[in-house]
Amino acid sequence: MAEPLSTHYTFAVKPESLSSELSEMSTKLAKQFPQGCTEHLQTTGNPDLYVFAMYEGALTARCSLWIEPGIERIKTSAKKTGLIGHYAATEDSAGEELLDFAEFELKKRGCGTAIGPVDGSTWKRYRLVTKSSGEKYFPLEPVNPLKWNQHFISAGYSVAQNYGSSINKDLSTVDPEAKAIKAAFKKAGVRLRSLNMENLMSDLQGIHQVTMSAMKSNFLFSPIEQSNFVREYGRLASMSDPDLVVIAELDNQIVGYLFAYPDPNAAPETARLIMKTIARLPDEKLKGLGRLLFQEVHARAHEKGFREAIHALYARGNRANGICDKYGETFRNYAVYGKNL
Repeated sequence: MAEPLSTHYTFAVKPESLSSELSEMSTKLAKQFPQGCTEHLQTTGNPDLYVFAMYEGALTARCSLWIEPGIERIKTSAKKTGLIGHYAATEDSAGEELLDFAEFELKKRGCGTAIGPVDGSTWKRYRLVTKSSGEKYFPLEPVNPLKWNQHFISAGYSVAQNYGSSINKDLSTVDPEAKAIKAAFKKAGVRLRSLNMENLMSDLQGIHQVTMSAMKSNFLFSPIEQSNFVREYGRLASMSDPDLVVIAELDNQIVGYLFAYPDPNAAPETARLIMKTIARLPDEKLKGLGRLLFQEVHARAHEKGFREAIHALYARGNRANGICDKYGETFRNYAVYGKNL
């Protein structure tokens, strides 16, 4: 592939060569979009390369590139995987030309696959909203102009993974099998408890171990250092009601959990809970635990006066997908795009 010709001036900059002037222009461009669209600072996440598009002296699009960022090789390809993140474009043509040039740079560096938008890993900002019912956005949810999806499609990308968020507007609904499921797990020695704020560090370390085991087969999975995980989830714990973070234990070991916190954007008369992460150890003896955790959190939230619960950002096709669809109605869809280079 020859270096693409462009009506926009597209160019790449290594991190050590990023000037303060260009960094300021990039931040100014990002701030044109609603909060949550993209990171203001491209230095977040330590990219390997910055890519820009300009027209008549003004920055019109930008992204950052990560080369082989520690994820599983896509489709067992022997070539490297490149991630495209920190994406922002003020014009359709600028976005498409930026992605063409990013592809050129990734191929130069031995990449056989490009995935985006992902800010270096799925522990950072990633995905684009593809469809929305108009429901109010919740904290930590992706926000973007819908036309950004077309930029990737026009550049030859296709959907690599779909995601969804659903909402349950009737927390009084009880799973008819909930009592039987709970009794069976209790008989097997599994007990449910709340997050222990007095021993928070130990709980978060146990949650990290379950998460690493449960999610290692997920698309784009990369491990996260326990200290970084504990710091992030410790911040979420400070926003949470410990009773609404439900932990499952077997033989005094954490084997599953559901992490939820109140939505600060919800109106007082419609108190809303965000059910962020659910995970269990990949042990067949624990099959059905996710369903029990969902019902337990719904019941506790209802008792505390919550009116709604959001099942946030689950991947289509995994175990949580079926549970989320069972208990709620989808109101937002998202996608990550991929392309073989």
